[in-house]
Amino acid sequence: MKINYFPFSAILGNDDIKLGLIINAIDPKIGGILITGPKGIAKSTMVRSLSNILPEMDSIRGCRFNCTLNSENLCDECREKIDNNSAEIVKKSVPVITLPISSTLDRVVGSIDINSAISGRVNFREGLLGEANNGILYIDEVNLLDDSIADAILDSAASGINTVERDGVSYIHPARFILVGTMNPEEGELRPQLLDRFGISAEGKLPSSAEELIEIANRVDEFDHNPVEFISKYDQDDEILRERIVRARNALRYVIIPDDIEKYMADVILKYHMGNRAMISAVKAARAIAAYNGNKNVTMEDARKALEFALRHRINDDEKSNMERELNNPGKNEGNKNENINEDMNNNDINNDEKMPVKKNNSTGDDTLNNIENPRIDMKLRNEIIKKSGRNAKSGNFIRTGHKNGNHLDLYSSMVSMKINNHKKMQASDIVLREGYSGGAVPVIIAIDSSTSMGFKRRIGNALELSKLLFKKAYITRSRVALISFSGTGARVLMNFSRNFTVLNQRLKSIKSSGKTPLLEGLKQVYKTSAYSGEKTVSVLFTDGRGNYPPGNMKDDIIDISKKLKNVSRLYIINGENGFLPTYNNLIAEYSNGHIISDVNNVKIN
Repeated sequence: MKINYFPFSAILGNDDIKLGLIINAIDPKIGGILITGPKGIAKSTMVRSLSNILPEMDSIRGCRFNCTLNSENLCDECREKIDNNSAEIVKKSVPVITLPISSTLDRVVGSIDINSAISGRVNFREGLLGEANNGILYIDEVNLLDDSIADAILDSAASGINTVERDGVSYIHPARFILVGTMNPEEGELRPQLLDRFGISAEGKLPSSAEELIEIANRVDEFDHNPVEFISKYDQDDEILRERIVRARNALRYVIIPDDIEKYMADVILKYHMGNRAMISAVKAARAIAAYNGNKNVTMEDARKALEFALRHRINDDEKSNMERELNNPGKNEGNKNENINEDMNNNDINNDEKMPVKKNNSTGDDTLNNIENPRIDMKLRNEIIKKSGRNAKSGNFIRTGHKNGNHLDLYSSMVSMKINNHKKMQASDIVLREGYSGGAVPVIIAIDSSTSMGFKRRIGNALELSKLLFKKAYITRSRVALISFSGTGARVLMNFSRNFTVLNQRLKSIKSSGKTPLLEGLKQVYKTSAYSGEKTVSVLFTDGRGNYPPGNMKDDIIDISKKLKNVSRLYIINGENGFLPTYNNLIAEYSNGHIISDVNNVKIN
């Protein structure tokens, strides 16, 4: 069946995403692209349309891994065919493999039939990584993907091979693909370790004008009414893109990065404290951009765009605006520091490494804002400030435990302190210090027992009440919340750590009651999610504790996982039910140092 995809050249807007996809098609070794942005900006449409502008492959007939004669790595079957001069070449479209969020690890990496291995032959059943070789692997909502699966995919994307090992039997096959992940940050975040594994990223934007929005709607309407005719209108434009990609692939190995530009790229990478992966991705992206633009040498413009691609997902939100100003307005940043002071106040941070917090000036009043340049505090001045701003000082309300010993300026709190103290210019007693950049909020995990039970509605109601309480405290605690549901035979993450309480409430209300109570699986998922967060979490478990899957006595397993939970999470168990049936809740609380409570108001976040 032939599927009609929307023409790539007919997609309006979001040029960064389109360029990011194209340079990954030119050089898949860039390491894939992470596309972020709100819903409804054609992220999925762009990915599927990409295959239309890629040249057909010269594939070896019958190969389940889409091997070509030009492949760096060949599967064992194709290597044998080439050695025997029996390889037959056929034209084949670039495959687009979509990875469902519910995929198991075996379905992704493939599986080995152990029974056949015992008899002396390895019978390997290819997974999605094998099917995507020399094609596109598309992961929608990658932030909701199980971390073990994400790790396996990113390992293959980086190495170009996939290794499967089961019970001492191993199988290796090529897995070189264009990796494309999309996510809406409002629905949950990716761990920094996984973010770093994507070579580049691009952020999608909503249409900026009514005219653009109308044109998008008209094009989609025209495509829906007569897709064949609409596609034919853009055949020539798609063909031009296809030819540019082919030329860029052929020219890529000859593109040179001048020494001064490469040094500039390295300096920018080091400035934002990034490592080898960021530099490697930036260099490969710069070469691919230059090849696509027909340049024999990488230009400064090519380098800046590559740095933006390589750094955007690796640095924090406070640093992004500084990076964009630096890359989009080179040479102007030093003269424009004061223009962005209000933005820095709202971000509660300034990113700069110089060491004088206050610039002497004769100005008064609100002009004091312009006297503050940098967050880094000279250590000698820091000690003087500490002596002058003890607990009895008015500004002491703002210097919380541990913040007095920091060496970074908390600009917003310092300005508030200055206002309360009625100072026209900032004094030493106004300055608030902190250890480092903000980010110490305690992650919260809500785990719902969604098995068939009389108390299911009560559990959902309690969870919604907890969500409401967390939302009220969000300004103070800055808590990120993850949501887990367990029923039937397993547990799944419905929302990764996020501060979007609207999505949290929607996900809670969408949970349906069904199946048995896999309490052990629920506890394992809570442990796994806590461990991967990198911080000690607060976990709130809504369950009656009457686990009945797997069948049998789970006492020893419950004790083991509860002991592990003690090290990574502070656990609260909310039952809310009265009854005399056997329950594991007391056992869980005993070995995890947890607390059994009946009121969500007793959950302590900090």
